[in-house]
Amino acid sequence: MNLREYLFKKRITQVDFAKRLGISRGHLGQILHCTKHPSRKLAKKIEEETEGKVTAVELLLPENFKEESLT
Repeated sequence: MNLREYLFKKRITQVDFAKRLGISRGHLGQILHCTKHPSRKLAKKIEEETEGKVTAVELLLPENFKEESLT
């Protein structure tokens, strides 16, 4: 599951999730739009906050998890 999908399904706003992570909403937006990758530390924190539903590996290597590559 990607982070955008997780936030949607859990009905968590970007503002609220960014606060839980200790980052700005803008930084989270850049991660969601894949214009920036999170640090390893932040990726691990996201994995912990999502209870493993969004993995650090998926965040650090998003090109390996695109839907096209699953078909």
